[in-house]
Amino acid sequence: MSLLLGSVIIGLASAPIAVLKKPRFFWGSAAFDPISFFWVIAFFLFGPLGALISSAIGALAILLFSKEPTPGLGAMLKFIGTLTVWATLYATAVAFSGSDISAVMYFKNVENYAPAVLLAACVRCLVEIPACYYAIPYFLSRSTGAKTNSLMMIEKFGGMYRYIIIMVALNFWLTFLDALIPWLAIFPTGIYKFAYW
Repeated sequence: MSLLLGSVIIGLASAPIAVLKKPRFFWGSAAFDPISFFWVIAFFLFGPLGALISSAIGALAILLFSKEPTPGLGAMLKFIGTLTVWATLYATAVAFSGSDISAVMYFKNVENYAPAVLLAACVRCLVEIPACYYAIPYFLSRSTGAKTNSLMMIEKFGGMYRYIIIMVALNFWLTFLDALIPWLAIFPTGIYKFAYW
């Protein structure tokens, strides 16, 4: 199976998840959203280009089919959040394994994978915390009909300190899921043997 075809198939397989109702926090973020699991699986099987193709297709599905009040915003934040995960995993594998070809085998070892996931969670926080600072007020304005700005949004969280703690916890949780479920789908099952980078 070619890289392009495989990536498109995985991206299309993730698309139906966009229409599912997901548990959400008051500010709109999903507490659990399995659409990105497919995108990380695409990374393991088809490398960064495959993950990019699959992620773009999945984000387009969110934009077109999600029932949330701001699907464009949701698609953008999910795409950016997941991109930081697999891009950090890729950079870590190349830096420590010496080549991108051996990245899949590098991550078969949990001792290699766990620190890379921790780094990916930190990078995701650095990207998502400022992005959400501007995105959440827009979501709240659209979903409640009441004009909300960033300062009002921070008050809803109980202050900047609590906002940052909640965002760090959420992004670590989502990164953990984005890392664990695809890893379990790829490595214990032996599917990694079919990786085509």
